[in-house]
Amino acid sequence: MAMLPAREFNFDGLVGPSHNYAGLSFGNVASFNNVKSVSSPKQAALQGLAKMRALAARGFAQA
Repeated sequence: MAMLPAREFNFDGLVGPSHNYAGLSFGNVASFNNVKSVSSPKQAALQGLAKMRALAARGFAQA
């Protein structure tokens, strides 16, 4: 049986003001160390778009 060609797809989503992965859960060291930091949902969304553009420019398929 011949091998079918494989293709990698990148799945990304944009974060928003209500974005939550429950990162403040007990035991999350990185989150605990940044608990008093100010968040910037707009900056996070722009970083996500930049990542998507960078991967697309390198030929990665976006899904």
